[in-house]
Amino acid sequence: MAFVFANRGLFTLLNAATTASTDIRQAVFTGTSPAAATIRDWNFLSDVIADASSAEAAASGYARADLASVTITEVDASDSVTLTAAAPTYTAVATGETWTFVAFYIFNASDSAAELIGIDTPTASVVTNGGNITGPALSITVTGS
Repeated sequence: MAFVFANRGLFTLLNAATTASTDIRQAVFTGTSPAAATIRDWNFLSDVIADASSAEAAASGYARADLASVTITEVDASDSVTLTAAAPTYTAVATGETWTFVAFYIFNASDSAAELIGIDTPTASVVTNGGNITGPALSITVTGS
């Protein structure tokens, strides 16, 4: 499954609440990636954490990533806006976990107030092996009508 927006993520982006200085983070999960219809109804990172079919990664060396190089580009020719951020590197992640999807969210000290942008399920899961792991970069294009 490709990237799927949460309605709150669309609202936040289109409401001009996201700028290049917004603190966008990535959290990694194990287990079953949620269905698109479920993701669309979630508003906060706490909704993802509460889902019984998955769990946030817990291997030694894992910590939620603060994404760097956040840019927002408006392209009038294609009536689109693209939000991008660099792929994070998780360093020396202990063996034993299978990472299946990531959640992109806007940082807040409380998970119940950290607005969910969306979920990305890569085509292949990642099995931690004690080495470094590069997470997926964020690249979202919203096209006007």
